[in-house]
Amino acid sequence: MDATDLFLAGLQLYFITMNWTVERSYCAAPITEGSDCFLCPETHEFCTAHNPLFLARPEWLRLATCFSAYAFCVGYLVILWAALTDGWAKLRAPILLFIGAKMYALIYYHTMEFTSETPPLGLGAYFGVEGPYLLAGVLVIRKVMAGSLNPLKARRSVVKYSSKRVPKAATQRALEAAIMAPNHFLSEPWRFYTCGPETKAKLCGLNEDKRKAAEAVPEWLIVTLASEHKLTEKLGLEDHAATACAVQNFMLSLASEGIASKWMTGALGAPPEAVLECVGAGRGEKLMGAIWYGYPSKALSEDATAPRRKKGLEGVLTACA
Repeated sequence: MDATDLFLAGLQLYFITMNWTVERSYCAAPITEGSDCFLCPETHEFCTAHNPLFLARPEWLRLATCFSAYAFCVGYLVILWAALTDGWAKLRAPILLFIGAKMYALIYYHTMEFTSETPPLGLGAYFGVEGPYLLAGVLVIRKVMAGSLNPLKARRSVVKYSSKRVPKAATQRALEAAIMAPNHFLSEPWRFYTCGPETKAKLCGLNEDKRKAAEAVPEWLIVTLASEHKLTEKLGLEDHAATACAVQNFMLSLASEGIASKWMTGALGAPPEAVLECVGAGRGEKLMGAIWYGYPSKALSEDATAPRRKKGLEGVLTACA
């Protein structure tokens, strides 16, 4: 959970409180000069001056206000859950649907205000009341859309990362994507080792020349091949290919959430046996590589220029009749 998540979680608690106090009072009964419900006198005074249409609202609109007072709480709870669990990607569809409904409600209500015969004289009070909702809407959309990058275009090998840690939920989603890789006979030859501080320190110490660069990487994942077959055999090659596909799935899942990665093999400058020993790999496992990953110092983008392919598509494609 980052600072934005924490801020959004706090806002949702505030919105829920407002739903069950102010808006709930609005739908209790028509607001009159003598209404003594929570903030009703203030609301009546404001609407008399600036929004008489709200006081004269038809029954269907009063019921719509009641609906928002109760049903919108569900939307706030969904956003609260996403903020606390980093579930933005998984809950993207219901969150965007709710934000759309909330924005429509705000626009409809305030259109009545500003098209009345006595519209508000300034925007100060308006933004004082609705500002938190508008700010939350923008931040929530940024959060959910951060996980909507086209991973095939956004993925790049990155070596410079920010210090921001990757949420465990994002790593879990990437690992779940990894094991969905195509796999002949479902042999599941891949093995994954997430690296905590102690293991990471051991890995960084395997090459003193590259220690500084390695220590700047927020997260490490060691991937190994655990195949019953030799790489010189057909099934061994298939297991090797399946594990490579799993690595690609892992990296693409991360890229879809704005998380960069780099597949390291020989560039680690460390014997494969030493890497396997650091993570306690099983006997017979072969190193496929170390995956460095984290939030990049420069955000991923679908528009980033990819390294130019020397052969291009034309140089590797043959159209067979």
